[in-house]
Amino acid sequence: MTDRAARKFRSGAAALSVTGTLLCAVVAGECANPQPVTTNYNISARAKLTVSPSTINFPDADPTLVPLVPANENPVVVTVKIRKDPSSALTATLVCQGGPLVSGGDTIASSNITWTASGTGFTGGTLNSATPQTVGSWSASGSYAGNLVFRLNNLWSYATGTYTGSITYTLTAP
Repeated sequence: MTDRAARKFRSGAAALSVTGTLLCAVVAGECANPQPVTTNYNISARAKLTVSPSTINFPDADPTLVPLVPANENPVVVTVKIRKDPSSALTATLVCQGGPLVSGGDTIASSNITWTASGTGFTGGTLNSATPQTVGSWSASGSYAGNLVFRLNNLWSYATGTYTGSITYTLTAP
């Protein structure tokens, strides 16, 4: 450093901000006029749910040979991201509810659709049109991914047709 640069360096306030920490230039072993800096970051509770794909299809199959028809799109990937107060004993819960599959005036009860699950906190179950069914629960902040594998009970009693229905997922986080 040149003499001129050194004089300019000593006479000016020299500070660098690095991740909220104030650093000062040391001149002759002393810090000239140290100043504290308070940093704040307000972190709010958040929850995010992603389900992919958003459509699943059950192919036609002989009920005698294939009594449980797997969805073509298996597995369905569900990602839950939660940020919560660690002192709270409340648990984040993911539920699903679905109505019957409908084709004109014909229906297939939603209870004919089941799923198995893998991944931390995820659980298998049977769809129900009257009561939301638990798909998963978590007591700590984090990112959780699970695979759901859907199957449809394949019965000879179903009327022919193209059936549609929906499943609604709801993530409730404290």
